[in-house]
Amino acid sequence: MKKFYSKVLPLILFISVLIISCSDDNTTTNPTDPGSGNGTSQSVTSDQRQIIEFDGFRLEVHTGDVPRNSNGTAGTVTFSLNTSSTIESGIPPVTSGYSVIGKYLKAGPESFTFNSPVQLFFPAGNESSPQDLAVLQYSDATQDWRIIPTSAIDTAGKKIGVDLLSLGYYVLVKQNLSDNTDFRQGGCMYDCPPEPFMNYILTVQSVSPEKPSILSQYSGGLIGQAYMGPIFLGCQTDRTKAIVPQGSISFWVTRSNCQANPPVIETYSIPAPVTVSDPLVFNGWSTYDAQVYVPFCLPAGGSWVAGRPENWPPATVPVGTGILQATLTWINTSSNAADLDLHLFGPNNLHIFWQNTTSANFSLDRDWQSQNGNAIENIFSTTTSVPSGDYRVNVAHFQGFAKSFNCRVIVNGSVTNFSGNLGGGSVDVRSFNIP
Repeated sequence: MKKFYSKVLPLILFISVLIISCSDDNTTTNPTDPGSGNGTSQSVTSDQRQIIEFDGFRLEVHTGDVPRNSNGTAGTVTFSLNTSSTIESGIPPVTSGYSVIGKYLKAGPESFTFNSPVQLFFPAGNESSPQDLAVLQYSDATQDWRIIPTSAIDTAGKKIGVDLLSLGYYVLVKQNLSDNTDFRQGGCMYDCPPEPFMNYILTVQSVSPEKPSILSQYSGGLIGQAYMGPIFLGCQTDRTKAIVPQGSISFWVTRSNCQANPPVIETYSIPAPVTVSDPLVFNGWSTYDAQVYVPFCLPAGGSWVAGRPENWPPATVPVGTGILQATLTWINTSSNAADLDLHLFGPNNLHIFWQNTTSANFSLDRDWQSQNGNAIENIFSTTTSVPSGDYRVNVAHFQGFAKSFNCRVIVNGSVTNFSGNLGGGSVDVRSFNIP
């Protein structure tokens, strides 16, 4: 429920502002298809592992990646992949230092932190080698594209993989590099003797690159970036490798038993340092290996401690999902915050929103106001069938700054995304009919 404070404004003015903020009079109706491209969706629980493929892209979700519910039961998350040959309206193009390879990908849910990294693979098309290929992610916070370092290479499928604790908007590119700039990426690998049935994850704890300016190209300045080893049927099959800038890097090393459910995550108490002095050189797609991954192991004097690395964000408690799910996401900061509201209109005068959170078939289970962080509002169906008729999903600007947002709507497995910027009034993000 919203909280209002009227210590300064008179009551009449306060009511006027409230009416303007919540009114549907400024609604702009959009087409049924928001233009987010083709897509697919699939629900996965905390106790499952799942591979989701669409249009050459592949998302690998491992047992334990989906956070559990607050009461300890298995949570459920609906993942989605949407692709498009053209960039979303309002998003700046990739800079001239990169050449776009293939399609843009919107992966969801957005503004959601997983318990452990999922792995996302991008088709490299006709590229002759993984050399100089990189995944870029668009940042709403900085309004530009940043590198997500490569953590896996599918040599047979000619795909580039990245490990992610949250999802968003991506494109695969080729970096236009030359030897005299030498921003080329190097590589290292965790080379301690493996323990039976253990998966190992590396997370960047600190980095001191040979060329410090390179960090501005990376999402989050590279800190907190995770790298997993190759996984088959839930268990690791080879050493964990990391493609990184040349320089000195320290990693948190995390392990989990691939046969445990739920997996028990432990992190070594002392970061493991490594120095990478040379760029990687790949020999086509013939092998995962390149010249040269620098080996490193755990430093002496530490111990395994239960828990995730300290620079992983807290996992998000899963929101509700069903045959119909609408999820609104945006980012609030201390200097730029807003309160956006999600509305669902439907037959029999249905209207689900912050003042009417439940009905016989629907619920709003997450109402975000102006708190800092990754904001989420979510409406979902609570029954296996819902009344037939016309439905409309609407996003309203309640108060605060103008905000860029994304609203993902899933109806019987059909997924669309609507991205926009709202500083007042409201906008319809999807209209549809359920027979």
